[in-house]
Amino acid sequence: MKNKGQNQKLFLKNFPLKLLGFVLAVLLWLVLNNTQDPVITSSVSVPITYEEGGLAEKNMVAISKPNAITIPVKLHRSRLRYLSADDFTVKADLTEVIGDVKEAPEASKISIEITKASSATYIQSWEYPQSQGYVKVVLDTLKSATYLVQFNTTKELPEGYQVGTLSSDPSRVTVSGPTSAFSNLAAVKANVDLSAITDGGSVTAPLALYDGNNRTLSGSGLTISQSTVEVTVSLNQAKEISISIAGSSGTPADGYVVSKVDYSPKLLTISGSKNALANISTVSIPSRELDITGASSNKTFDIAIEQYLPEGITLSEGQSGTISVTIELEQLQTESFQIDASQFQLVNTKPEYEYELIDPVLTLTLQALQADLDSFNPETLQGTIDVGGLEAGEYINVPVTLTLDSAYTMTRDLIVSVRIIDKTAQTEEVQETESTTVTQSTSVTNTQETSEASSQTATETTQESTSQETAAQ
Repeated sequence: MKNKGQNQKLFLKNFPLKLLGFVLAVLLWLVLNNTQDPVITSSVSVPITYEEGGLAEKNMVAISKPNAITIPVKLHRSRLRYLSADDFTVKADLTEVIGDVKEAPEASKISIEITKASSATYIQSWEYPQSQGYVKVVLDTLKSATYLVQFNTTKELPEGYQVGTLSSDPSRVTVSGPTSAFSNLAAVKANVDLSAITDGGSVTAPLALYDGNNRTLSGSGLTISQSTVEVTVSLNQAKEISISIAGSSGTPADGYVVSKVDYSPKLLTISGSKNALANISTVSIPSRELDITGASSNKTFDIAIEQYLPEGITLSEGQSGTISVTIELEQLQTESFQIDASQFQLVNTKPEYEYELIDPVLTLTLQALQADLDSFNPETLQGTIDVGGLEAGEYINVPVTLTLDSAYTMTRDLIVSVRIIDKTAQTEEVQETESTTVTQSTSVTNTQETSEASSQTATETTQESTSQETAAQ
């Protein structure tokens, strides 16, 4: 008891000084501690857990929402290494909208609930500003629509084959999701791997969503009622055929003609069954498609070729369905040529007649395209002159029938002057002349003979008279 009293006496001795010393020691520890391990402000990113069940009941969906929020905290620097997202729990009920629901793409305010874990004792304080006690979430109404399944083909078929028809089972599928996302949706397509097709048949093809640029839509929030469809593929053979132009219709402006018809492409790749392809080698564009009535300059026509393909024949993939036809028009020119008349042959002549061309050189005036006129050689021109119905005499308008290319047109008929002589009449005149000469010679001879006979008679008479006179004497 005596010792206990002594100890108590010692403890209380100078107690105010001892208490002051203790307080000073604590203060010194605090000062040293804050100096060596101060309280700092930091932050931690905490994921948000969303409650979406009630949203579906309202036929709505969240199309854009933050994944996490950042919470500011205070703690000693030495404890910073312990700070983690597990120190807090953040929940948001998407049906708890602050104010009115905004129409997408505007965001609505959703209140959040933040809870600090009981184990996070090293966190001295935390605060999520009341002005930001919410997150912004874009909400949209749900929509469903039915789409026809289209097709994308991948890989290559064997050479000479084309895809004939593609059909899917089912042929239509349902797409569901936010209403605003449908504005970017253009098609639902099945991606068909052609390498799995040998001689036609079926293949399972995955479905995908595509926008207007044929790019896949991802992250849109849209879903398809099923992920694949069964696609049936029929194969056709491919064939290359020619294109022909039947000509133009109508008459161009006066003095103009078609100088050239050009078109592109010249060949066409088609596909169809083997039997259908066996019956076609060319496709013809009818002249009614190329009307140049009254035209005085070149005209170009774009013709849809598929309308002229027979049933069961289609254009091959990648083949343009338009044929471009250009009709070039040119104005006709006129030029005159000197022609040697001896180039032409007389036909239906008669052996008793002799024929003579009075005009040795003729003038031929032609109308044609300038290029054709430049290439025309008058020395090679052939023709005939029909004299079968002509008698002897001179004729000045005998027509010449020319062997002339269709590119040329005569501005007027070519005529020639012909002299026809009857050789029989000439022979009779000669004979008559000879007969007259012979008659005249005979007359002279007879006259001479008569004269001689008269002279002889006179002589004889004289001689008789002389003899008689002599006898009388």
